[in-house]
Amino acid sequence: MGGGMVPNMARVTTRYDSGQDRFSLAGELPQGLPVVLWLTQRLLLRLLPPLLAWLQEHDAPQQHEPRQRLYADTLQGFAQQAACAGLEPQMPVPVLAASPEWLVESVNLARGPAGVRLVFLGRQGPVAAMVMSAQALRQWLGIVCHAWRQAPWPMEPWPGWLVEAGAGTRAPQACAVH
Repeated sequence: MGGGMVPNMARVTTRYDSGQDRFSLAGELPQGLPVVLWLTQRLLLRLLPPLLAWLQEHDAPQQHEPRQRLYADTLQGFAQQAACAGLEPQMPVPVLAASPEWLVESVNLARGPAGVRLVFLGRQGPVAAMVMSAQALRQWLGIVCHAWRQAPWPMEPWPGWLVEAGAGTRAPQACAVH
């Protein structure tokens, strides 16, 4: 899940922007250069299912009986709570007025045993990438879910174990995930 020519963002600050009705990812590229990526609800609705499925497959095999599913969901909830508890608040990625901004039109997703790699593509092609272990993916999804609640968007895409894991916690307004 390494390199390629697309730069990996070292840190990412994820926010919902009510004026744009979109999510912004302020990323720190190599040499500390900032970039802003805009993600629409439509794009996120297509991205969430494979990310959530990877987490469920990564942490526990698919369960088919109701009791097994309940047990698997409980384990997912515990893992999500542990990931959220391990999230250290950090300063947001600084964005300048001259920082490049792109509307993300698609995302290439690579999954491996150690984690996932998201390559964000704009109209001109690949812009930036984000590599996350299972722990970092859980933390980022927790941040996205928390910010999603600020949007006038339905909560249906989110599994109960993830929503409940973050319900009692106060996530910072903006977080960086490494």
